[in-house]
Amino acid sequence: MAFKTVVVTLHHIKNDNTGEDPGTDLEVFGRFDVLRFAFNADIGEIVTIESFNLFDKSGNGSGAVSIDQGSKFPLNSRCEFQILSGEFLQITGHLGEQDIFDENDPLGSIDVKIPFDDIETEALLFPFQGGDQRVSVKMSTLVTAQGSGI
Repeated sequence: MAFKTVVVTLHHIKNDNTGEDPGTDLEVFGRFDVLRFAFNADIGEIVTIESFNLFDKSGNGSGAVSIDQGSKFPLNSRCEFQILSGEFLQITGHLGEQDIFDENDPLGSIDVKIPFDDIETEALLFPFQGGDQRVSVKMSTLVTAQGSGI
């Protein structure tokens, strides 16, 4: 059976625009997960085979990370999967901005599903925006091996 060994890396979160938030930084929180999944014909459902968390910061109290405008919060958090033909790679996540004076502001979410045949080495840039506050997330996929037998 065909396979690909794939490394997914969350490189950084960048504060592109603080907007009207007081000060020059944003307090960013959220979560990013990477999953390997497939359709299980025996039960007629999509099932998760493996999952990894690359970022998990709470929006309560001191859980958020402070990022100055124009700066990056480096993570270089990574995971590795061996994905088989017929399976999928999924990158899912959400970000918000912690407000001290008001309710937390949602910045958005992503849910990207990549079929086996479309998984390749590439840079991924995901923009998030809530009002005038903008951040971007840089990730990448790297195919380190592939073949036709396990």
